[in-house]
Amino acid sequence: MAPAKLKRHLTTKHPELSGKKEQYFKRELGFNKSQVSMFAKKFKLSDKGEEARKMAEIVARKMKPHTIAETVILPACQEMVRIMFGEDAVSGLNKIPLSDNIISRRIQDMSGDIECNIKSKILKHKLLALQVDESTDITGKSQLLVFVRFINDEAIVEDVLCCKELRETRKGQDVFDVLNSYLEYCGLNWKNCVGICTDGLKALSQSHKNKIQMFHS
Repeated sequence: MAPAKLKRHLTTKHPELSGKKEQYFKRELGFNKSQVSMFAKKFKLSDKGEEARKMAEIVARKMKPHTIAETVILPACQEMVRIMFGEDAVSGLNKIPLSDNIISRRIQDMSGDIECNIKSKILKHKLLALQVDESTDITGKSQLLVFVRFINDEAIVEDVLCCKELRETRKGQDVFDVLNSYLEYCGLNWKNCVGICTDGLKALSQSHKNKIQMFHS
């Protein structure tokens, strides 16, 4: 903007500042720049905190409870940083989102992404084989583990398809109903199932055999 227009703007819009000396405006400019720098630093720390979401991936890979991040990892990191770098570094560490809810949600998001990726690969090549096993977790609940084998880029791939709780009984019919419901949810067809393997229990294997024969007929 032309100097004449700047002067007119100052005298008309900010008359109370028209008598100020040049040093006043330089001082205000420096103050504004320091504020901008401070805000930029805070936003940068926040972005780094978001990058630290990889902590959820570490917790999931180590198969530890999601609560360990907030109750064990964060306090340990705070103490180490306090000893090595002081309280200012600890305040930056506190910006990392490691609450139980956040870690749990991020693990669920990763699980959903992996599930979607596997489903898309199976649907692309259609044919699949299943291995089914029923087990009991440490809380006494029955869990149905389903592994899948399929073709991906001309290679045979094995992966976990799902883990579902058997809420009532553990009969073969219950196992089939849970598995069939999940396959329908994924858009997978029994007619594309070229093989199924169970742990050999009659109650489990016979029900699957009869039902699969019905779907293929």
